Amino acid sequence: MIECHTTVHTERAAQFLFKLCKHFARKIPVEFDAQQGVAHFPFGIGRLYADSATLRLEAAAADPAMLARVCQVLEDHLQLMRRAENAALDWQPRQP
Repeated sequence: MIECHTTVHTERAAQFLFKLCKHFARKIPVEFDAQQGVAHFPFGIGRLYADSATLRLEAAAADPAMLARVCQVLEDHLQLMRRAENAALDWQPRQP
């Protein structure tokens, strides 16, 4: 598996985590609580972590194309909830 991550600075991290997980759970298996969540997409895994000031998103998949898809799904849905226009996230590869 290859992985990447990004961090969003927001005081609404827990709210976004909850909304994203509830939304994804309509179509795919998702486990979550107030601080973390895991979404099992058919093409990879999305992990979310919230604290009082940040929302951390992590993506994992078997190949670069599937990883890009997980990142794009997480980013697109978060941006819709944030109502953020042209606010692309800075995804970083996970270091071994």
